[in-house]
Amino acid sequence: MFDFHLPDWLYEALPYVYVIAGIATIANIESTLSMVSGGLLISAGLYTRWMRRTYRNKQERSETDRRATDRRKTLRADMNRIAVQRREAERREAERRRG
Repeated sequence: MFDFHLPDWLYEALPYVYVIAGIATIANIESTLSMVSGGLLISAGLYTRWMRRTYRNKQERSETDRRATDRRKTLRADMNRIAVQRREAERREAERRRG
């Protein structure tokens, strides 16, 4: 529906803005509605921060797992290459002894 992106500095600051706005609302306006609104703003800021941290940690683990998988594949390929070379050397040695 909407195709726009916030600047990075604003995107990263929003959870803190929510918390600060919530605290300011609770501190400056003394009514039940301001307490509820401030509490919701604080909750939204904390929840947004928690969701981002969780997602980034998950992405980091995925990247780490991908690199480990790539290293295992490379190691396996190297071991296969060495095994083929060794078998080839043994075959040549056996032919040399026979012939």
